[in-house]
Amino acid sequence: MACLYHVPEGPAGAPIQDVNMSVNQHHLSNFQVTQDAIKSFANATDPRMAEVMGLLVKHLHAFVAESHLTKAEWLKGLAFLTAAAQITTDERNEFSLLSDIMGISSMVDVVSQPPGGTPSSVLGPFHNLDSHVKPNGCDLTQGQAGERVWLKGRVLDVHHQPIANAQIDFWQNADNGLYPAQDAEQDPQNLRCKINCNANGEFNLLTIRPHPYTVPTDGPVGALLAASNRNIWRPAHFHIIVSAPGYVGLVTELFPAGSDYLDDDTVFGVRPGLIVDVQQCHDAEVAKRFGLTTPFKEVSFDFCLVNASSV
Repeated sequence: MACLYHVPEGPAGAPIQDVNMSVNQHHLSNFQVTQDAIKSFANATDPRMAEVMGLLVKHLHAFVAESHLTKAEWLKGLAFLTAAAQITTDERNEFSLLSDIMGISSMVDVVSQPPGGTPSSVLGPFHNLDSHVKPNGCDLTQGQAGERVWLKGRVLDVHHQPIANAQIDFWQNADNGLYPAQDAEQDPQNLRCKINCNANGEFNLLTIRPHPYTVPTDGPVGALLAASNRNIWRPAHFHIIVSAPGYVGLVTELFPAGSDYLDDDTVFGVRPGLIVDVQQCHDAEVAKRFGLTTPFKEVSFDFCLVNASSV
């Protein structure tokens, strides 16, 4: 591994013996700490863990050296992480939010998403594993406020063939811009569900139009955004996880065209291929099924999954 710190050399590569020697010795000492910390993970049971932890140590140590991080700043950073742990619950993950606003979640999407499929996007801090499985074609609105939107589409492979019995995990915010974890007045299952697609990979549900909203600002991440004079808004979106046996799972979002903040998403989650048109629909049969009047709003989108064997 290349040395992280440059040590000046004299003739024939010998270190320069001058007044800077104490500085060079200090750099060598720093380098030794880095090397020793990297080696401490070398015997990990999982070779990939050894590789990832070694690289993490290398770059964190380089950050400390380059920024000349003080002990006071280091302690402040530890206090920040402690506060993030204290506010994290099963329904809200402050570390996920931190990853999002740092752009790390989006970078993981970029480097890990296999080519050929639908673009991925960030998971966000409000996903729950316990969403109920509901019938394909369900009505999630349950009389609540909000403009009705019929969301429909298919799950396909990279050859545009339907994937039978794929599953859709769906969630979004309510008309007040809040998720159930933020709003005690909402049912914990409000506007979220899992749906099993039919044999043709088709799914549909009735929901409401989502709204732009601010990321949670009542925790340490919110304080960090305020101190940085950062935008705290996300554009309107539907959260969706698509899965099927034998295929690479997809965590993504759909962004209605025309929403505010599409060009300034505080978690960097917008991808051009995920911006969808909200269209007028005149389907009388669908209107009758859901008690709607025509025309009503419709969003149609086909998700494409990559076969796991090709990755």
